[in-house]
Amino acid sequence: HGKVVHVDAYGVQDLATKRPVARDTIFRLASMTKPIVGVAMMMLWEQGKWTLDDPVAKHIPEFAGLKVATPNGEVPQAKPMTMRQLMSHTAGFDVTAGYANANIGDRDQPLQSMIDKLAKLPLAVQPGTDWRYGPRVDIQGYIVEKLSGQSLDVFLRTEIFEPLGMKDTGFWVDASKVDRVTSVFTYGPDKRLIRATPPPGREKRNDDPSAKPVFLSGSGGLLSTTDDYFQFA
Repeated sequence: HGKVVHVDAYGVQDLATKRPVARDTIFRLASMTKPIVGVAMMMLWEQGKWTLDDPVAKHIPEFAGLKVATPNGEVPQAKPMTMRQLMSHTAGFDVTAGYANANIGDRDQPLQSMIDKLAKLPLAVQPGTDWRYGPRVDIQGYIVEKLSGQSLDVFLRTEIFEPLGMKDTGFWVDASKVDRVTSVFTYGPDKRLIRATPPPGREKRNDDPSAKPVFLSGSGGLLSTTDDYFQFA
């Protein structure tokens, strides 16, 4: 009947301190950031700022002439990629690993830098022909900024987090909340938990969580609590 029946917390926030996980522990949301940016995009859709059949280049002119990589060289797009494809991971961009050498998600650069880099690279496949899980939601975050005239952090805070009472959600946390942020764990060679080291090129992901990042990642940049995310869901 709209009320939480049971909540419990398990484990530790950090292997060294053994601080227990609590109801107000703050987690890095990783790809659970994506649905929140999806809601932001659909709010702007409801306002008539874009349609599903718009060419993506209408909102990102830098993408107007993107070519498609093939075994026989680069060819034009058969049909211009659409917003519908951008929203469903079928716009022709490669998986994230496909851009490792291009460093499109440099955490020291703004979203515009990512757009500028992608504009110089060919698409991996023709738009609408394949599903690939890559940088599309980071691109959506850029579009939220363009269509709203606000930075992504401000739009999400004022249009989603504050109205829903999500007081512990954002791209960074207040310094007073740092001790509530959990470490990220992985398994070591002996199958026991160890603190995770970010993969090459993403070393900055575990930087000071109280520092505002330059790159506001709609794909995976938010931090939040269980209660806040439940409120969103």
